[in-house]
Amino acid sequence: MEEIVIPTANEALERLLAGNERFIKGTLEHPNHCEESRAGLVQGQAPIAVVLTCADSRVPPVDIFDQGLGDLFVLRVAGNIVNDQILGSIEYAVSHLNSPLVLVMGHTCCGAVSAVAGGARLGGHIASLMPPIDAAVKNVQGQEGNPVDNASMELARNMATKIEESEPIVADLVKEGKVKVASCFYELDSGKVIML
Repeated sequence: MEEIVIPTANEALERLLAGNERFIKGTLEHPNHCEESRAGLVQGQAPIAVVLTCADSRVPPVDIFDQGLGDLFVLRVAGNIVNDQILGSIEYAVSHLNSPLVLVMGHTCCGAVSAVAGGARLGGHIASLMPPIDAAVKNVQGQEGNPVDNASMELARNMATKIEESEPIVADLVKEGKVKVASCFYELDSGKVIML
């Protein structure tokens, strides 16, 4: 059996950003999409990164970063909001699968952020998304630029901080230098991922 080599967080990030460059240029490699890759994952997984992003159908991390089966541990929820279930999933990925990088990715034209910023009255369980989004909207009031995109970037940064400080598991691994938590922002029109 082939030994799994786990990259450092910085190596994983470089790999993702290189994949994003291929995505932007339309020179996708679609790595690890073959029968051999699929068969090799039957007994386990070793994703190089955890990506928490919005559930928006226009924001598929595996495609945006030109990765393949088993490369990314993807978590998606409207507004890329962190809750206990998301934190538990991240803890699993970093402590059991040894993923060295956790990346929170906001995006332009986010419907969840736009709704909250526009004062929409959200009912049902949708309302549970509001508090962290509302805090981000308030934090960027008066800033130059697009208010929804500014709030989306602020939200990604806030969620990354929440993950990084999550005790005991993630915070401990961050302090030990085994895990890096970062935030980024995806531009729908250009396809570019910008590190925040």
